[in-house]
Order: sequence, then C-alpha cells, then structure tokens
Amino acid sequence: MNPRRLPVVALVGGLLLVAHTARAAERVEKVELTVVKVDSEETAGEDGKGANAVDGNLETIWHTQWQDASPAHPHEIVIQVAPAASLKAISYQARQGDTENGNIAEYEVYVSTDGKDFGKPVRTGTFAKTKEKQYAAFKPAKAAFVKLVAKSEVNGGAWASAAEIGVVQEAEKVALPPALTVVKADSEETAGEDGKAANAVDGNPATVWHTQWQDASPTHPHEIVIKLDPVARIKAFTYLPRAEGDNGSIKDYEFYVSADGKEFGKAVAKGAFENTKERKTVSFDAVECGFVKLVAKSEVGDNAWASAAEIGVVPAE
Repeated sequence: MNPRRLPVVALVGGLLLVAHTARAAERVEKVELTVVKVDSEETAGEDGKGANAVDGNLETIWHTQWQDASPAHPHEIVIQVAPAASLKAISYQARQGDTENGNIAEYEVYVSTDGKDFGKPVRTGTFAKTKEKQYAAFKPAKAAFVKLVAKSEVNGGAWASAAEIGVVQEAEKVALPPALTVVKADSEETAGEDGKAANAVDGNPATVWHTQWQDASPTHPHEIVIKLDPVARIKAFTYLPRAEGDNGSIKDYEFYVSADGKEFGKAVAKGAFENTKERKTVSFDAVECGFVKLVAKSEVGDNAWASAAEIGVVPAE
C-alpha cells in the first residue's frame, strides 16, 4: 500500500501554488517557450533581444528599440508553446532594478493554434506598476502560440520591455487574479481633479478615485461597484488609501459580493479601517462572484468624501 502523500506547497510569484499529490502535479506537462516574432528589439545599445523574455533569467530583458529610433506603440511579442496546451493565463514580470523604461501598462493577450489567426484578444487590461510577477487570466483555450501586445508604458514612453513572460496551463493549481473594471460609482470628481472611479483599479497608486468636491459634496454612504473578469472565487479584498493627504480616506466600510451585479445581499465584511497609508486586507469566507461592491460609510476626518488609490481582491486557492 502506498504511503499517504501530503500536499506540496510553494510560493510562486507571490501566489500560493499547491500540488495536492505528486500524481496531480505530473498531469501538467512541461512546455517549452520560444519567441518567434517581435515587432521591435534593441540589439545595438543593449542586449534587448526578444528571446530574453523566455530565457528564465530575470536579469536579461526584451526591450524595443531605443537607439537610433524609438518605434511607437503598439508593440508585440509572439511566443510558441510546444507542445500545444490548454492555457488559462500568461504571466508578465517587468524588468528589475531601478529603471522602469518599457514596463508595460495597457496590454492585450491573444492565443492561436497556428500562429497566423489570433482572432480577438482573450484578455485586455493594465499591468500594475510593480516588479512582482503578474497574471493576465482568461477562459481556458488550446494554444500553440500566444501574443502579448503592449498598448502603453507605465511612464508614457514609447517602449515595451519584459524580464520574463510565461504561460499558465489549465491544470496548474495557481490562484489567478481576475481583471477588475469599475461599472458604477455613486460619485466621482472629474472637474477639480482626475478623481474618476476607474482610477481605483488601474494598478497605479498615484491615481485616485475621489467623490465630488467641486460644486457639490454628496454625503455618505458612497459606493463603488467593480466587475470581475472572469468570475472568480475570492477570499479577501484590499484597500489602499491615497498617499497624499487624508481627504476621502475611508473609515467605516461594508463589502458586498454579487453574481449578477444587481443582487448583493448582506455584507460579507464590515468594519473600520485604521488611519494609516498601508494597504489593508480584509478576509472573509471564500465565495465565487462576478461583482464586488465597497460601501464607504464614513471618512477618517468626518468629511463627506470617499477616496481610494487602489481597490483589489484576493483570489482563493
């Protein structure tokens, strides 16, 4: 009789990967990644060839041309997956070190079985301004090629770069974060400042959602509704207050989930945030949902506003 096999736990790119048995882990066949096309690469001023994006080395990078010319966005890199596999995400890790040149902001992901017909993007979104590994998840699809299109750069430059690009197979036990899109906010300030609600999920802590304060200051409660794509099982939400000043920083809150964006039922979490600039994480019993709603009941300074630098969710394993 075989001895009982315990779960194997590892931290991968900041996410917990669990292989419940050795046999389960073996079901994921290893694939080889090869760059077959890039629209641009810098090989004169530095070693920025496309192949560096899949060499397993964070110290090497793919970087679009910057010496003699700087082609504008969009930029693209096409990677062959051998053998073809059912994929559910790609991973992207920005260049390490102090510089952010080329780090991708807005992106599109495509998959193909033949490397010619890529059809419509399977995922669009914006990568956060971080050096950590990030994932772009999509509905599982058989693919022999993947294409990452960079639409913009985190600092508005003309370039694109990547330390590493990878793929996640459908059978892999990786908790993937969904794409977040704001679908409703009760109030936002767009005249006196760029306080639009979409800023709360753009991956950039320097931008903020702020309720209206010029011409009018609607009172609490304030709410923001966010769509998850794809539907995900989540176990917590995160709230990052604005970095400068306290105006709008949320004190008392309620957090709701919904399958359809209409019926939210009872709050899955409620409480009061500490008045600090740190990112807050609020956990609850894991639940599958397609929409989340954060309700601000009061502000740390007892003013009428609400604000957020970033709002996020934590996927359950």
